[in-house]
Amino acid sequence: MSMFTHPVNLIAAICCLVFISFSPAEARVSASIGTGYLAGDTQYQIGGSVINAAGVTEYHFPISELKFPLDAVMVKGTVTVDFAKRWTLMASASTNITDDTGKMEDSDWGIWDWSSPGSLDIYSESDTDMDALLLEGKVSFMFCQGYYGQSSTNGMANSDIRFKFLAGLGYKYQEFDFEVSNFDQWYPSVPAAPHDRVSGLGLTYEAEYHIPYLELSMEMNVAEKFLLEIGLAYAPFVDFQDEDQHLLRDLKAISDHDWDGDAMFVRLRARYNFNRHWYLETDFEAMKIESEGRSDTYLSGVWNHSIDNEVESQQYSAYLSIGASF
Repeated sequence: MSMFTHPVNLIAAICCLVFISFSPAEARVSASIGTGYLAGDTQYQIGGSVINAAGVTEYHFPISELKFPLDAVMVKGTVTVDFAKRWTLMASASTNITDDTGKMEDSDWGIWDWSSPGSLDIYSESDTDMDALLLEGKVSFMFCQGYYGQSSTNGMANSDIRFKFLAGLGYKYQEFDFEVSNFDQWYPSVPAAPHDRVSGLGLTYEAEYHIPYLELSMEMNVAEKFLLEIGLAYAPFVDFQDEDQHLLRDLKAISDHDWDGDAMFVRLRARYNFNRHWYLETDFEAMKIESEGRSDTYLSGVWNHSIDNEVESQQYSAYLSIGASF
């Protein structure tokens, strides 16, 4: 369980308030479940301004980088409610069903007195196990609707291809918990130096993203059987928090960026309706998150220093789901 509070209640409350305000209108509910794959990484870098009891010292940036892989098989559930002709609510939750995500990479630059800031002096790889929880809620409003070719060759209205343009307000919550073990470290700038290897659990890392966003999307509905949607979203503010515990050194680093980040993502969704109730759906998403702030480091529970901290995450996901509408 994370040190952070899950925002499930917030997402549910927003969705319920919007839906209840329009409850007299006829609604159509769709629910789907599927599996897919999450790829990418979440990483942080430290360096720059260091503040401790002795004062402020400036270092190059970055001094160190930790990159955690996100590669995992996922399962996802989604509920969508269309109501009041123009409104759509969506809520989804996904988690991983495989936990071995690959190798965590730890890089340090300019560590030796004689090395340059760009010299990769220390590098290590370790095994990672991940637990992920990804939640999302969104309300969308259809502000424009049209048809491809307002009339066909015989002069009749062409209703086979319909376009919808929607504006959405959404919220993503992401939590990643890592356990890092079986440490293998070597020294690229000193090739003759032997590897250092340590077995067992050496590090735990928890990262949390809060991502409220605005989205513009377009739906194309072809003959009621096939639907294609493409969307572009931007989050002008992202809140990031993390906790990194180096168990071998009794060191803990905690960051809270206080909404000093942003994110952008694109997604593509395709849906085939077998009949009025059953459908098959696939969706793809690519997202990049950036955030910056400071990290506080504690040794044996006592504050030692704070340091500049920058975070970047690149995430790519694809899912195939089966669903029903009623």
